[in-house]
Amino acid sequence: MIEDAGRAVSDAIALTEQQRGVVESAATELVVNAYAGTGKTTTLRAYAAARPQQRMLYLAFNKVTASEAAASFPPNVACRTVHSLAYTAVGHRYRHKLGPLRASDIMRLYQGVTAAMAELLVQTMESYLVSADDSIEIDHVPSDLALSDRQQFAAAARRLWNDMQAEDKSTPLPHDGYLKLYQLGRPVLWRRHDVILLDEAQDTNPVTADIVLRQRCGKVLVGDRHQSIYGFRGSINAMAMMPRAEAHYLTRSMRFGAPVAQAANVLLQTMKGETHAITGMGAMSATPGQVDRSQPYAIISRSNASVFAQAVRAINQSRVHFVGGVQNYLLGKLTDVHHIWSGRKDLVQDAFYRDFDDIDTLALHGRETGDKEILSLVSVVREYRAALPGLIATVTGAACERAADADILLMTAHRSKGLEFDQVLLDDDFHDLVDKQGKPNRGALDAQAFEQEINLLYVAMTRARRALELNRQCFAVLNAAQRAAKK
Repeated sequence: MIEDAGRAVSDAIALTEQQRGVVESAATELVVNAYAGTGKTTTLRAYAAARPQQRMLYLAFNKVTASEAAASFPPNVACRTVHSLAYTAVGHRYRHKLGPLRASDIMRLYQGVTAAMAELLVQTMESYLVSADDSIEIDHVPSDLALSDRQQFAAAARRLWNDMQAEDKSTPLPHDGYLKLYQLGRPVLWRRHDVILLDEAQDTNPVTADIVLRQRCGKVLVGDRHQSIYGFRGSINAMAMMPRAEAHYLTRSMRFGAPVAQAANVLLQTMKGETHAITGMGAMSATPGQVDRSQPYAIISRSNASVFAQAVRAINQSRVHFVGGVQNYLLGKLTDVHHIWSGRKDLVQDAFYRDFDDIDTLALHGRETGDKEILSLVSVVREYRAALPGLIATVTGAACERAADADILLMTAHRSKGLEFDQVLLDDDFHDLVDKQGKPNRGALDAQAFEQEINLLYVAMTRARRALELNRQCFAVLNAAQRAAKK
């Protein structure tokens, strides 16, 4: 029955053979590895349409995606975010105290707590809230502290968590707080839903993964492990947590053509040992490797500071738009680093940056840790020096509010996730993935952080529909692959 319905849906919307494999599957648990632009949403819609009698829950990464899905998915699918489920069940009781938990809040509410102590408590709480753990333990406390200190901070964080849960206390509860309470309550979704469709499963936080994987119903987890870019937030690849699920691969990209697919394949095969190749089915421009600057195009950077630097270079000749809004590009960090440079450490707002006495010490920390954001911030401050505050004001005031009015769209690779553009130019500020000998260049990064840098470059390059202008880091990987092939 499902197979017949699946074929009918497949014929109606001309699915690829790979997509039909998903739609017609009789397995109760599926993992769908959907590479960039391969039609994962189309596949999920078809999967749901082929099973009109089954009640399905589609869980989206964010509210915008959930809203878009609700307008296009069949009526047997409820489209939500996991936070919206948690708010309906638990969070609404805390609407009078919902908000971010800041170090300043802790210092205001609890006597004798210093700024450093408060910041450690915030970090401990953030680690616990996204975890699948039932209680706060020393593993949630920053590991660079002594064991005895970690034990004390874990105990303090447990007391803080009790106050956050108390409806009659003013200690703020962040949105991840009521999600944690929802998870701890062991919600039973399988009584109302026959199948759960989890989108962006490669970037699922452990608390969400625990909620989904506990359900005694069908599950379809869809994602692209190479687009996992939120490891710094504690996200994990939930697809790897269902080893017995039936695995499918969507590799035919409708977004871009062969040139982008070839560059992406070389990157993934060379740096990550990927064995599945992406096929580019889209149409590219006459010169697919070069951006036509007489037409609108997007510049994708690794860091917020480089986005700002691109804006400064372009603002006098072109109309620019910050994708996601200029307020989301952490210009406050740039201002803080400028205060350090100018000897006004007393004006620095971010507690992290207040630990550095001068810009040379901050730059050294960036080099030793391989922190591209810090190095980019330092570079911008040293380039523009005293003129920087005025430039921030100029760029902020001159940026176009609407993307349609701009010649150049500016964004970070993180911000570009889920978007696509006719033309993309990759900035040169990404991590140098290979050294001069063509070997992996991890630098100070651990294995997971290095993989995330590879993924960021993959995400950025696969946003292009018509033309992609590669950066220095891409060419280095391509050249390394060519040298290796000749040996």
